[in-house]
Amino acid sequence: MQTDAIQELAEDEMPLFPLEVVLFPGGVLPLHIFEQRYRLMIQYCLDNNRLFGIVLIKRGDEVGEHAEPYLVGTAVKILEVDRLEDGRMNLITLGQHRFEIMKIRRDLPYLVGQVRALEIDDTETSEDAETRVVRAIQLYRTYESLLADLVPEWKTVDEIPTIPDHLSYQIATRLQIPLTDKQQLIETLSIHQLLDREIELLERENKRLKISLLARRSFEKHDTNISPWKNAFLN
Repeated sequence: MQTDAIQELAEDEMPLFPLEVVLFPGGVLPLHIFEQRYRLMIQYCLDNNRLFGIVLIKRGDEVGEHAEPYLVGTAVKILEVDRLEDGRMNLITLGQHRFEIMKIRRDLPYLVGQVRALEIDDTETSEDAETRVVRAIQLYRTYESLLADLVPEWKTVDEIPTIPDHLSYQIATRLQIPLTDKQQLIETLSIHQLLDREIELLERENKRLKISLLARRSFEKHDTNISPWKNAFLN
């Protein structure tokens, strides 16, 4: 493909990067760009000050033939570029807003989507919103604490936002759940419905983590109690 053809993208068209990841607005995503088609894509975005879209792969692979993406993803802005001598690039990108793919072009080296930005739907009373946010934060703090107890490498967040959409996106990013479940979250337009779903997930995950933590502590206690006998046999 000629690079001059790539300059013809319309305003409602966005280069797409299908990956095994679901990114939410506000999320930071480092990327290593090595395939030639994505080098062209990134250079186009840099030259034309354009965003590109991160979309979860529905079918196919990250490398090789074009993968089929899910139709809702997140537009990202390139914050930093580190160019390597052989043409590869390391990027730091930041999620901007969710979008829906209306139509996909496959005539360029990379996928291009005709997209529309998805507006936040947060129409509900302030009292309901406050109650939901308080409950979500409570469960989320517990979730972070339980994970920190179970996973030594887990780093808890420094700050939990109180603005509903910011909170919902951070929770969705941090939840350790299957990518298909995360895709369902990113496709939920209503922020209060998104928080409701996250509250359900946090309640479920907190129960699971508490059981895992109790089981581990029980095992460690049992192991400590029998260790003198093991030492006696070993000696």
